[in-house]
Amino acid sequence: MNPDIEQVKKIIANSGNNLHCKVLRYFQDKNWTVLISPYYNDNMSDKPREIDLIAEKAFDVTDRHDKPDGFLNIRLFIECKFIPQKTVFWFHSKDRMRAEELIINNTPLYKDNDYTQQHHYLYQKYDHVAKLFDTETKRKAEGEIIYKAINQSLNAMVYYRNSRTLIPASPGRETEALSTLCYPVIVCNGFNNLYRVDIDTGNEPTNIKDNFQLEVNYAYLDSSKNPVTEYFLIDVVSLDRIDTLMDSLEKDARVVKIILR
Repeated sequence: MNPDIEQVKKIIANSGNNLHCKVLRYFQDKNWTVLISPYYNDNMSDKPREIDLIAEKAFDVTDRHDKPDGFLNIRLFIECKFIPQKTVFWFHSKDRMRAEELIINNTPLYKDNDYTQQHHYLYQKYDHVAKLFDTETKRKAEGEIIYKAINQSLNAMVYYRNSRTLIPASPGRETEALSTLCYPVIVCNGFNNLYRVDIDTGNEPTNIKDNFQLEVNYAYLDSSKNPVTEYFLIDVVSLDRIDTLMDSLEKDARVVKIILR
């Protein structure tokens, strides 16, 4: 075996680009339309930025007589992060009132409705969310992996969430959806280096095993350069647990389609 090829394989195995490609293939294999590393202009810094992937898929919506009525689109703003260093997240109770407001303000779901409570942002398994994080490298915030992932996914979502669908038009299909559900997502190569501590108990750190959510109060400048602060939840997903997130998103789509009927 050529020793240069072996060295190249090691570079590939430890590269964030390798993870990026695996996530891309995952969504393409499941018939999502994917935009790869799009650039956009950051209103805050007035500099070009990019996000790893924007993925979108349309789900059929039928009327009360089960006749086609349009489409519900799901759009994901995905950052792929290879995490080589130990990273600790501090967990605390989710602000369920603001999580519900997030759903009501950004989907057809509405207050005091049982279907709203079925949205995955309100699952009881995610009642504790990550609110703080730190790594062993002690880099400046701008260079820290999780900090960058948060900013890249949310910046892109703010910029693209009201844009036209990515899905190409086809005969018999309307290009615009009845509604588009937007989600920021961070996909990690694995959770081996991720640990959690509970803020309210100060317990011993434990290795994170399952997908979780980050709760973020995000400040940015809108297109008119006005300061805005929004509450967001970001799904943090291990590469080998993307199917679990997909199941949750499909359940979200089912309950929203009921409201759209």
